[in-house]
Formats: sequence, C-alpha cells, structure tokens
Amino acid sequence: MATRSVPRISLLLVALLLEQSIAARTVNDILSANGCVCPCKPVEVKEYYIPISRTSDWFGAVAYCRSVDMEMAEVLNAAEAEALRETIAEEFDPDTEFYWIGANDLGLQARYNWALTGRPVTYTNWAPGEPNNAREEGDERPMERCVAVGKATLEWNDFLCKQEKKFVCQKFQDD
Repeated sequence: MATRSVPRISLLLVALLLEQSIAARTVNDILSANGCVCPCKPVEVKEYYIPISRTSDWFGAVAYCRSVDMEMAEVLNAAEAEALRETIAEEFDPDTEFYWIGANDLGLQARYNWALTGRPVTYTNWAPGEPNNAREEGDERPMERCVAVGKATLEWNDFLCKQEKKFVCQKFQDD
C-alpha cells in the first residue's frame, strides 16, 4: 500500500513560503499589520496634545484620548519630559495645576505602569514625598493610584483617579 506524502510536501512548501514572507518584512511592517504601535519610537516622532477646555477623571482621559486615535501621554526619558514641558508651557491656563499622564499603579501598589503598553515606568520625576498613595483615615487601601504632572515644576504626583483634571494625549507622527 502506497503512503501519501502530499500533505508533508504541502506543509513544507507552506513553511518555506511563510519563512520567506516573514524574512522580507521589517519589524514595523509586522507590528503595523497586527495593529501595534512601537512604544520605543524617539521623541521626534511623538507629539503631545492637551485637549482645549476639557477635564476628566483619569479613566475618562484614557477613553477620550483613545476616542480621537491617541493615547495617554507616556514620558519615557528626559527628552520626552522636555517636550511635555514645552507642550504644557504653550497652553495658557492659569487655573490648571496638574495634568493627567498615562502612569498608574492600579495593578500592584507602588508598581507604576503605562496605560498604553502596560510596561513599567522607568523614567520618573516624582515631587519630594511622592508617590505617597495617600489613604483616607482608617482605610488601609491606597487611594491615590493615578499620576499627574505639575504645571509649574513638571514634578509627578499621585492623585485619586476620580479627580477631574486636564490631561495630555500623545500620538506618533506618520512615518
């Protein structure tokens, strides 16, 4: 009785074609095809935006940024902190002291991650004594879990996520 080798040959052919197809594509091609945005692009291709006359709690800010095809701001290094400083300085709003950014410790207390990628926050600019995860008297649960940046000093502070604040969105420029 003869054995059928067609399935093995077909699988081998498909595997070779797939390997050539993947080898010809760049990492950005693969990420783009799968709806991913590389979170490690240089600051030159990232832009920060502050929605005019809009405040929200932290969760609403995340939702708003996503609704306009952006994400909450990530500050990954000193160059991005400077770009954020320039963006905030351009906005004239004397009543605003703090702006939400995408960092939070909603997963595990004192382990801050970015809303966009879920990656740990490695660059920080905490104000003295922050983050303090302030609690209400007699409550063991941390209350302040979301991060905002101060307008005057650009230092970070943790706040109650339900507080209304202005916020910063980001988007990557088209390549």
